[in-house]
Parts: sequence; structure tokens; C-alpha cells
Amino acid sequence: MAMRKNVNPHSNRMFSDRKWLIPFITSLFVSLTLVLAALFGVYSPNYDEDAASQLDALAISESQQQQQHTDTYYVEDDINRSLDSTRNSNHDPPRFAYLISGTKGDSHRIMRVLQAVYHPRNQYVLHMDFESPPRERLDLTMSVKGDPTFRQVENVRVMDKSNLVTYKGPTMVASTLQAISILLRESLNWDWFINLSASDYPLMTQDDILHVFSNLSRNLNFIEHMPMVAGWKLNQRARPIVVDPGLYLSKKYDLAHTTQRRSLPTAFNLFTGSAWAVLTRSFVEYCIWGWDNFPRTALLYFTNFISSPEGYFHTVICNTENFRNTAIGHDLHYIAWDSPPKQHPRVLSMKDFDKMVKSGALFARKFARDDLVLDKIDRELLNRTNRFALGAWCTGSSSNGADPCLLRGNYSVFSPGPGVARLEKLMNTLLSTEFRNKQCSSSQ
Repeated sequence: MAMRKNVNPHSNRMFSDRKWLIPFITSLFVSLTLVLAALFGVYSPNYDEDAASQLDALAISESQQQQQHTDTYYVEDDINRSLDSTRNSNHDPPRFAYLISGTKGDSHRIMRVLQAVYHPRNQYVLHMDFESPPRERLDLTMSVKGDPTFRQVENVRVMDKSNLVTYKGPTMVASTLQAISILLRESLNWDWFINLSASDYPLMTQDDILHVFSNLSRNLNFIEHMPMVAGWKLNQRARPIVVDPGLYLSKKYDLAHTTQRRSLPTAFNLFTGSAWAVLTRSFVEYCIWGWDNFPRTALLYFTNFISSPEGYFHTVICNTENFRNTAIGHDLHYIAWDSPPKQHPRVLSMKDFDKMVKSGALFARKFARDDLVLDKIDRELLNRTNRFALGAWCTGSSSNGADPCLLRGNYSVFSPGPGVARLEKLMNTLLSTEFRNKQCSSSQ
């Protein structure tokens, strides 16, 4: 029987373990070297001095930055400083940006209003809604392009894409915001936005208005507003839910009413007022950019709101801390209402002329097409003998064949008229402490 060879399984372990010896010694040496380098480096005198100086400098730098930029960390702080600056300068008179809107049959009325409020310093956007026929919109465009002054100064634009605008609906707000966006894109050099309709008309020359506004803070918004705290407006405007067909149809229809009603908002207060206003550039920029998202939130809420034009801008300005104290509760319009007041204001006529003049308002509404009182305003208030209301930029005669209203150079020189005294009297009242203390109060 063959004997089995006894093999010890551990007999070769010492030889197999030798292959780990060199890597082990190498790693131990490297680790020891790193530990010693760290110890000697930390306690090195040079390192102490350099590290201490660097840490001190870093601490001082961070402290200074924190002290200097504590108030500028948020974008709202930059806005606050911008609002604190009046930006007034005797060498830089203000400029206005106008939106003049109309509907079917209003092309000639829009052109007449444009010529009555025109000044080369200003910017103008004209809009005829989608209900007007294409031929009428084209005629308006050709009238603007054919005017030698408009063509030379290049400050009048006709909105190429017409919007379908529903009365009392959010499409009117959307059209206004679009016009503001165009004005912001096309020109960086204007201070106030003014919206007018074809049934409005100025009561004083642009020279008078620019002269008075040169002495005002560029942060004042003139917007008639009142809190919607109780009464029929809450029940008949805020609670009902409506749909504006102009948002999705190509033909104008009345607002569609739903059977549902909604609760009132608790995150902000509702305000209402006139749909016409004189708004600062900083405020309308806020409405377009909406850096804290409230303008967008309010716009979504007013999408299903009756009479959105009479509530959107009012609610935004009175719920925003940066602008609340800049809102002057007057739209600078003269508007006559029947007693008791109805949904629409009374049409003005010759018998209202004296009251319009004494009001000191910039504009009046609403007028019938080509009413005789408009000719009286042209003749006695605007000195309008040519296409435009006369001022320092448009003087002289055309007896030699030259147009007296073409580009003359210096539009910072005004020719103030009798409208200045009336407007200054109104401004003194609006800017009085008693009047300003009542602004944007939810307890009125």
C-alpha cells in the first residue's frame, strides 16, 4: 500500500507573505513623512506669521464687505435707493410716453389726439384694436408715415399686431402692458407713461405740462384709487368669475359669466379706481419685470375679474411697499358723472368748458367725435393753428414754404402758457400733507 505524502498547507506562507513586505514599508515611510511635515509646518514660525496675517486680512475684508453690502444684498434695496432719488435736473426736463388707443372708426380721432399732445421730446404708441378693419389700421399707419415731423423725429409708432380688446376685460390690461413693453424696448429716455383713448383730449399744451413736471419728483404716480372694502363692487366685480373671449377668439364678444363665485383674497387688498393714469417709468418697469412676482400674481387674479383696467394697476401699487407712498390719488383727468353716477361718464360739451379749465386737469374725457368743444379747446387752450399745439418747438409761419414744426434743435426750451398756473394750483393741492396722508389706505 502506497504511503500518502504529508503536505503541510502552511509550509509556504512565509514565502508568500514576503511580497507584501516592500509595499508595506513604503507606505509606512510615506505616512511618517507626511505626519512629520505637517507637524513641523504647523509649528513653523514663518507659517504662524503668514497665516495670522492672512486670516486677519480675510476677516477684515469680510467684515468690510458685510458692512458695505448689508443693504445691497437684495435687489429690492437697489430699487429703494433708486426711488429715493428724484432724478430731477434743470438741465434734463422730463419726457412722456403715450399710449393712444381706439377701436373701429377711431383712426381720425386718434390722429387728432396725437397731434394735440405731440412733442418731439416724447414717445408715442398708437393702437387700434382688432375689431377695426385692416384698411382703417393701414390708413392710420400711412398717416403717421406721411407726416414730415413724425418721419423726421421718429418717435411715433403704430402697433403692428392689433389686439382684440374687450371692454372691462383683462385684454385691455394686456394691451396696455404690451404698449409699455414696446416703449421700454424702443426708448430708454422717458419718465412717465400716460394712457389715453380716442375720446380723450388735452386741456393744455405739452410745453405747459413739461414745464410743471420739471419741478416734480420723477417718482410720483398719479392714479385714482380707493380700497374695495365693502359694497356692490365686491359683490358684482370681485366675487364673480368671468372669462374674456378676447383671450382666445378672433371676434369680439361680451364677457362670459360663470355660475361660480370666489372668496376674496387674503394675501393682498383689492383697490379700484379710474382706468386712466400717469405712471412712473420705475413702476411700469416693476409691472413688466415683476421681480417679486406680485405683479404676475395680481395679473392672474384679475384675468377673471370684471373691470380689470379699473383695478390691476391700483392693486399692484397699493400693495407694494416701494410704491405705495408714491401714489397720488388723482388721474389728472376731468371726468363728469351724472347724478346718481352711471357706468359710463357723461359726454362733455360746450357747457362744461369753464369747469374743465378751472379743474387744472391735463386731460378731459369723454368727447363726442368732432364736437365743437374740441375746436374751442384747440383755439383757446392749445393755440393749435397748424397740425400741432404751438410751443417753443413749433413756432413761426410757413409763408416761405418751410414747415414751422420740423426739427428745430433745442427741445429743452419751453414756451409756458396759461395752463401752467392752473396745473401748479392742482399740484399744490395734490401734494399737500392732508391729501398725501390718505393714499393707499385700506381703512378709507
